[in-house]
Amino acid sequence: MTAARRQDAQVPAMTVEAFLDWPGDGTGRKFELVDGVPRAMAPASMDHGVIRGNVVTAFNNHFRGADMRCRAATEGPVVPPFKSRINAWAPDVVVTCTPPSTSRVADEPLLIVKLLSPSNEDETWACIRALAGLRSLQEIVAVWSTRVEAEVYRRTPAGDWPTEPETIGPGGIVHLASIGLHLPIAEVYRMTLLAEAAGGAPP
Repeated sequence: MTAARRQDAQVPAMTVEAFLDWPGDGTGRKFELVDGVPRAMAPASMDHGVIRGNVVTAFNNHFRGADMRCRAATEGPVVPPFKSRINAWAPDVVVTCTPPSTSRVADEPLLIVKLLSPSNEDETWACIRALAGLRSLQEIVAVWSTRVEAEVYRRTPAGDWPTEPETIGPGGIVHLASIGLHLPIAEVYRMTLLAEAAGGAPP
């Protein structure tokens, strides 16, 4: 990812409101707002996009089947609790169970999913750390796009985050207590180059 540079003394930090109104830089790239600076998001690989789509589809099918008033969306901007005026991060998938509204950011996210690759690892963990302070957030899932592995961080009853995640590998089940879903990891990697390694049918 690249970040636009600014001179703090000359150019004021962009606010979330201004960022949401900003038409972009004309290149069609997607951005998130980090400390008042729009940061371009690297184009996703085909497998990255397929994994993200698989997760959103599995979540929303589950919500419909269970008649849950929840919804999953891709890259919905999420405002962190710290420096909330100048930050708007974009998880790959965000789940909220609040009623639909005119808000342009994800209200009270319950669960977020971020996809990891060697090229975006630092930015991904920065996003996760920034959003972990949200009181509504109950689970964080980090999914690797280059190997069959998912890491689930789940709040404890005391409201803390664990120091180590629950790690799921090939043939495993991703247990998501916040939404009552037990998702085979093979479904996450369905129709990708990693599908057979995940325990599913080859693409």
